[in-house]
Amino acid sequence: MRKYYLDTLRLVTIFLVIILHIFLIYSTFPYYIKEGSNYFLNYVIMFFLVWLMPLLFAIAGITSFYALKKRSFTEYFKERVQRLLIPFISAMILLNPILSYFGMKFHENLPISYFNYYLVPFTKITDLTGYDGGLTLGPAWFILFLFIVSCLAIPIIKLLKDRVDFTNKKFSLPSIILLGLIPVVLYPILSSGEGKSIGMSLGFFLLGYFVLSNDHVMEKLEKNKILLGILTLILTIIFIVGNLSFSTVFVPIIFYYQAFYGWICILLLLVLGKIFLNKTSNLIQYLSESSFSIYIFHESILVAVGFYIIQIIPNIYVQMILILILTISLSLGLYILCKKFKVTRFIFGIK
Repeated sequence: MRKYYLDTLRLVTIFLVIILHIFLIYSTFPYYIKEGSNYFLNYVIMFFLVWLMPLLFAIAGITSFYALKKRSFTEYFKERVQRLLIPFISAMILLNPILSYFGMKFHENLPISYFNYYLVPFTKITDLTGYDGGLTLGPAWFILFLFIVSCLAIPIIKLLKDRVDFTNKKFSLPSIILLGLIPVVLYPILSSGEGKSIGMSLGFFLLGYFVLSNDHVMEKLEKNKILLGILTLILTIIFIVGNLSFSTVFVPIIFYYQAFYGWICILLLLVLGKIFLNKTSNLIQYLSESSFSIYIFHESILVAVGFYIIQIIPNIYVQMILILILTISLSLGLYILCKKFKVTRFIFGIK
């Protein structure tokens, strides 16, 4: 039976990613375009980033478990190339220069047209943020990481699949919780130093594949949902107090802490999703199918429309609402358009 709550959780997560990218405009964190410097939004962004992308990697691991029941490893790899690698290359060529262009226009104030600028990012490689008009990964970093993680996971899954039967393994609650140390240990592997790590992402993916796909695990978590909620609350308080009052001690270990904290958040969110979101409708199914494309398209649209809106509309709250509405509607519209043509379906990985 299809686990609809996974589709809904993925859809909600991508919607929250869009909101956080809007918040970046108004926080003190650097971004392609800026308007204001709200410190409170910094903490909102940090809190959600603890579990947002790790949740997507974990869900990818769970769905890969079911995909490999129907596909060979070769077929799975080919599907990863079609659905991830090709869209990543397409995003880098067709979408991300838009981010770099508006980053350059806002921060450097250079009067140059997009067509004259287009090739600049491919020759100007700085820190990959694109805020200075250089090359940027933009939201495509997740697609690249997921492709790399999927490829790295294949030999690990092959090795363990024939040696340990994880399908019916009955994990205890303490062991499930302590498995969150795996992303912590793997964090230093190919880490950007800014919270993004191939090793940590692989950890969440493999935990999704081997542990969270196990129905016994989900039953155990559901029975202990109150305990999970209390543990999440305690870790949240530590996260807030550590950042506010003990930053000199907490900041050096923050990404390691976030890896474990993110795991506990994921366990609670999956349980809540299973309880409240395990249903579907035609609208949810359609939006779930389009969510990957919306993720690819959203940030280039968001930054482009945001660049002009913050210059035209004086009220910050109206700006936010307009940017959100236009970003979602235009991203969805672009998905509908791309779905009509074979070539655009291919380059953006649309089924």
